[in-house]
Amino acid sequence: MFGIPGRDVDALVAAMTGEREAPEFVHVRHEESAALMACAHAKFTGRVGCCLAAPGSGALRLLSGLYDAALDRQAVVALVGQEAPPADGGRRPSVRASRLFAEVSAYCEPVCDPALLGDALDRAMRAALTERGVATLIVPRPVLETESPPAPRADKEGTTTLLPPRPPVRMPDERDVRRAADVLSGGRRIAVVVGQGAAEAVGQVDRVAELLGAGIAKTPLARDILPDDLSYVAGVAAPLGSAVAAAMLRDCDTLLLVGAEDFDTGLVPETGSCRILSVDADADACPVGPDTPLAARMTGDVATALETLISLLHPKSSRGWRTDLQRAVREWRAEGRSKAHRFFGMAINPRSVVTELSARLPDRAVVVTDSGSALDWWTRHLELRNGMRAALSAHLAVPGAAVPYAVAARLAFPERPVIALVGDGALQAGGMNELITVRRHAERLAMLPPTIFCVFNNEDLSRLTWERRTTARNPRIPVTGEVPAVSYAQYARLLGLPGVRCERPGQVSAVWEDALAARGPLLVEFMVDGDTPPDWAEFHGSGGRPQPPRIGRASGLLAGVRHMRPRA
Repeated sequence: MFGIPGRDVDALVAAMTGEREAPEFVHVRHEESAALMACAHAKFTGRVGCCLAAPGSGALRLLSGLYDAALDRQAVVALVGQEAPPADGGRRPSVRASRLFAEVSAYCEPVCDPALLGDALDRAMRAALTERGVATLIVPRPVLETESPPAPRADKEGTTTLLPPRPPVRMPDERDVRRAADVLSGGRRIAVVVGQGAAEAVGQVDRVAELLGAGIAKTPLARDILPDDLSYVAGVAAPLGSAVAAAMLRDCDTLLLVGAEDFDTGLVPETGSCRILSVDADADACPVGPDTPLAARMTGDVATALETLISLLHPKSSRGWRTDLQRAVREWRAEGRSKAHRFFGMAINPRSVVTELSARLPDRAVVVTDSGSALDWWTRHLELRNGMRAALSAHLAVPGAAVPYAVAARLAFPERPVIALVGDGALQAGGMNELITVRRHAERLAMLPPTIFCVFNNEDLSRLTWERRTTARNPRIPVTGEVPAVSYAQYARLLGLPGVRCERPGQVSAVWEDALAARGPLLVEFMVDGDTPPDWAEFHGSGGRPQPPRIGRASGLLAGVRHMRPRA
């Protein structure tokens, strides 16, 4: 349970800290961070994340973080305190929590009777898991201060009734699957996009792509579903994602979306030449709006639907599309490594920071990223292997979310190395406060694998600056996103955490080797070149607006894909 104590919720905090079998209470510095940690816990574990806030301003600050869980469809239960009415029966201004939290929540209930609190918590847990969203309970102080009734009895298997059973497998309509098989069998250039809804169907996705000779792209929330060392994985499909993925989506004639609820359909050209199919656990998860016709829509358990589909497919005899795409992926990755080793003056190329990390990532590492330019390098240069995990605040793109996400990852995976990539602007937006939370648990974390906070310091809101530079079509414009100069390594040392500052390009690899060999929390600050543009901001051709190449044997993809800018 992540949260901040307060007079109206202290009874619950005291109960958790004094009971051996109670959930651990993690005292954070800001309520938004509590909600972000709960969301990250749900992403990493597949279980419900929980957070707590006192009424009033604490509830309002929690609300902003809960939108991260709501938009990314993660199961989070929020307990919000409610002020007791004045003793004299009068009235006073207060925050109307029920109205505010109803908008962000799939389920929201005020609880005014202590005897009903257990059932309300049960309903909230079930709603969060089944609706894959936020469930909020608003509980007055007198209810929390009342002794709770006896816990539910365990059943014969030794489990209680508080957690809902796993929902039954929903079978897709066989007619829909057959229709999808017919469409896919007629496709010549097939692309597959996988999202977080495909997490339990990785093997089936791989077999479908192999049968169809298709390429695969991943949504940002599905960054770790498939390893990046597969030759036909074209990277991240996002507005500012992989150039190969963008070219594949533009040139395919058939597109299969698998659990891709966070896919941006604006990446698909509005020409009508591409037939789109989807398979999703429920109708609400389909990213394609009702105004866009689908060639086939399969609704039901994703793994079951793909297994049925596999039985109806035959291997494609022509492999030219996949062969060309594999070549493009190889060259795109090689070009990325080449760009990472370009240096101008004495400043560190930010691409090299992630490239050197990627080459040294320990097995089963967890890598989280913030919004901003750190996301660009995480998307372009981080190559995940099988068993690694990754996460981000996708839809809301909360600045400063990487530090709370790293804290949640550290607590969820005590045996794994955890690395957070964060820009200086995002760190100042909230991450610096949560480093105090890390310091609070420093002794506990000291003997665990490293928890590394990698800070890109260029004293600029780099992504915002490059977006403005791109709009102006001129990389030399007045400063638009200056960040106050701070020595983050020195700040970490002030807190009592190890802090390292790297200022020379030749030191990057050695700094990473030392950091990854360490134990416990560590902040590494890289002084990077703010004039290094991400791929999407590079200028080619007339007007700075390059046209994407065509994928095909005669299209010159290998020579042209580097000139493609993903659509913003």
